[in-house]
Formats: sequence, C-alpha cells, structure tokens
Amino acid sequence: MKVNSWSHWQRLKQVVLGNVYPPEFFEDVEDTNLRDSLQKIVYETKEDLDGIKKTMEDLDIEVIQPDNKWADSLALNPYKTFGEFLEIAKKSESPIALAKPFMAPRDHYITMGNDLLITQQYNPNIDKGHPLDMFETNTTLVDDMWKNKDSKLGPFKLKTKSRLGEYHEMWQEQDYFDMNMKHNPSDFRHYVYTTWQYHAPYITRIGDTILIDERDRSGFAEWYNEIKPDNKFKFKKVYIGGHNDGSMCLPKPGLVIGSPWMEKGFFESTLPGWDQLIIKNPNDFANQYPKEFEDYQKNKHQMRWYLDKEMNNIPLTNFVEKYLKDWVGYMEESIFEVNMLSVDESTILSLNYQKEVHDKLKSVGIEPIYTRFRHRHFWDAGLHCLTLDTVREGDCETYF
Repeated sequence: MKVNSWSHWQRLKQVVLGNVYPPEFFEDVEDTNLRDSLQKIVYETKEDLDGIKKTMEDLDIEVIQPDNKWADSLALNPYKTFGEFLEIAKKSESPIALAKPFMAPRDHYITMGNDLLITQQYNPNIDKGHPLDMFETNTTLVDDMWKNKDSKLGPFKLKTKSRLGEYHEMWQEQDYFDMNMKHNPSDFRHYVYTTWQYHAPYITRIGDTILIDERDRSGFAEWYNEIKPDNKFKFKKVYIGGHNDGSMCLPKPGLVIGSPWMEKGFFESTLPGWDQLIIKNPNDFANQYPKEFEDYQKNKHQMRWYLDKEMNNIPLTNFVEKYLKDWVGYMEESIFEVNMLSVDESTILSLNYQKEVHDKLKSVGIEPIYTRFRHRHFWDAGLHCLTLDTVREGDCETYF
C-alpha cells in the first residue's frame, strides 16, 4: 500500500482506525462488579468503533483496523489476559501500568505526502514490526528519526520551562536529569514530560505548508530537511503547546475552527485571510456535566477522566488509577468539536454536535455527519485522534 496525503481535506480514500482489547481480556478479574465495569467500557468502545467504521465505509472510505493485540507502545501486548499482567505486576519492584490499546493511531503516525513517519513512542528495538508495517514507506526516514550521530536517543532539541520561567534548549542527557533532580526536585514533572519523541499531532499539513509546533520541542523541520533535502514542504513554526488537532480544525482551504484557549491573534498571523470560528461555548466537560465538574475540582483524578454513572465506583476508580493510568489523558482541557475528520471539502465527521460549529459548517456548504463515541471522556480522544488518513486524492497544492 502506498500512502498519499498532503492536507486534512482532500478526498479521503483510506484511513486507519484505532482498536481496543476485547472484553474477554478482563475475564479473570475476581471482583465481579469491577469486571463488569471494565468489560462494559471496552465492549461499548468496540461497539462505537464499529459504528465509526461502518459510517466511513458507507462513504466509500477503506478502513484498516489493526488487530486488538497491538498496544499503544506500537508493540504487541504480551498478555493474553489481565491475570497474566497482574502476575508480572506483583513481582515488579516498581509499579507498572497496563499498556494502553492501540486506540489513537494519530498520536504515533503522520502521513506527509508519500511518507509515513512513526514518531511518538516508537521503539526501534521492536523486532516484530508495528501495526502499520504493511504500508510502503521510506523506512530509512523512520529509522533515522531515532539514530543520530550525536545522540543515542534522537535528533530533537527540547524546550523545557523551569520554575523561574526560563526556557532552556538542551540535549536530553541523563546527567542533566540527575543534576536537576538533585537541586530542583519540584521541577521533576517538567522534565518527565519532555521526551525525545516528537508527537505527530504537532504537525498540521496544508499542502506545501507545514505548521509545526515548537513550544515544547524543536528541531523537527531541520531534521526533516536534512533527511529529505528535496522535499516539497515549507515549514512554518508555531507555538501552541499540546496537539494541534486539539486546538484547531481545518475543514477546507480558507476556514479554521479554533478552540477558545488559543491566543488572540494566532489565526490572523498563522492563517492570514482565512475565515475563522472561535468556539465560544464548547461542549467540553465543564459545560456538559456542571455538577460533576464541580465535584471533580474538589478532589478526583485531576480531571483526567470521566465515566458516566461510574464515578462513585471506588473499586473502578482505584483500578484505573493503579493499572490504567496510561489509558486516560486530561479530558478537562479537551474540546472535541475541533477534533474532526474531513472526508472532503463538503463533508466532515464529528463525535459531538455543537450549534456554533454545526451552523458554521452548514453555512459554508459542509455537511457534518455525527458518530457516537460514548467514552471519549475516558479515552480523551476525538475522531481525529482515533483515525489516521493514509490515502487522500490529489497531490501537493499551494494554499498561501
């Protein structure tokens, strides 16, 4: 299979869809109520993913869904049941979490023209391939991302903010970690967050223009131009922080739908002349569940996840916090209305109806199609996260 995708709106022909472990995986959880809750989460998640798949297939989109044996680390899940994992966890000297299913391919891959890049969490030592190794792509491009003559870890510089608000550009070295932990242990969370892995959603494709977020990491554009000096792209550096598709959606050339968190003037300078809708009243968690939001602010989960009618389920809460902490994100900050998937310039898929967005799309000739994903506040994933466009019609165009 040959990948081809240059933008977020050219006619979608092929897409990769995430997957989840089967309900049977939790069959040996001893607490029956806990087992039922866990199996319900994955069963309903799979049911909704199947619905998303059918919606896309009805639109003449080929859907590729890797086996549910794949984990979020792009490695095979070594455990057939939760019981097998638990035996290993009990013997471990330090706490370990169960690997998240391969739910969000967009977090790990980016299609840039005819290349498929593996970015976040790719383990170059995996000898059993990865979920999308059926595609024809420039494997040297992938390998070189993790092989740098000056570093064993990779080519990317990091931007890390200290307590004093100063930005430091440095190569990530263990002695720097050790030194910082010795003198500024309260800064540890900053340095844990910054890894060498460049997240694919930091990249937004607009034909021959690439928006590249450099608030937390830098060096991707320089690396890419060095690896592929004859590439067609012009890189435009922006400073968003977080995944681009959690801040904006580009349904068609000339239109951007933006999160209310974006800095004033960002779109005027980044996408000059484009029509824009900044969502004033998003259907975020605080607006959808005001009572639960108030309760959350007092204590629970740091607003990381939410399951309707399950938040008083203490065994489930403890289980998620102990074993599934890598499955959840920070849904408090998520605006799912911008995390949409364009089929073409006149059709877009979304998980979430919101009147402002709906009316704007209709006014410019775009038909929104809504699909169900009940546990998005648990997985912290919108439709763009759940998918990866691998083939779109067309070639590299110029939009600026």
